[in-house]
Amino acid sequence: MRQNLRQQRIAKGYKDVEELANILGISASYYYKIEQGKRTPGIILAKSIADVLGKTVDEIFFNQNLDETSRNNKAI
Repeated sequence: MRQNLRQQRIAKGYKDVEELANILGISASYYYKIEQGKRTPGIILAKSIADVLGKTVDEIFFNQNLDETSRNNKAI
């Protein structure tokens, strides 16, 4: 999870953790701990992170996109 979250943050143009944390209304320290896998955000914060990064919660925290998930569910 942590590499994906970091990569998504940087890809969206947020080089500094502080900038994204400020947008989310949390401390940079707390965001960094999420990115490092030391903290798990609640669903509301996870959704906010995904929204700011232009992704779904699954894409950010589970490294799956909806198309992949849909294909996997149909195969079962």
